[in-house]
Amino acid sequence: MASQTTSPLRIGQVLEISFPPFTPRITVRSERKLIVEIVAGDNLGFSDTVDYEAVAIRDGLVLLSWQEQIGSTIVHVLDFLSGDAYTAVTPAKGGFMRLRGRIAIKSVVRPEN
Repeated sequence: MASQTTSPLRIGQVLEISFPPFTPRITVRSERKLIVEIVAGDNLGFSDTVDYEAVAIRDGLVLLSWQEQIGSTIVHVLDFLSGDAYTAVTPAKGGFMRLRGRIAIKSVVRPEN
């Protein structure tokens, strides 16, 4: 199996995912770093810069994962064609959450001419 060297996400891309308990904003800063911020709901104000991995499963479907500094592990399946996000979270304090939300693209990176 070949390893992927570039992320299917674009540097500068900003996504928000509306889950029932909270809304994270994800800002892609580089091929390996992103910023996650909780902009509404539970844990409002939380922010972390993390190393991430993103894999294109097929056109419009991306598997995105990272581990936060506090120890929580996040795995998203982002379906950009339907606008749905399916997420599994293992919080640092224990437990397991499965979430489904809607993806809003807040910033689209335009190619340079």
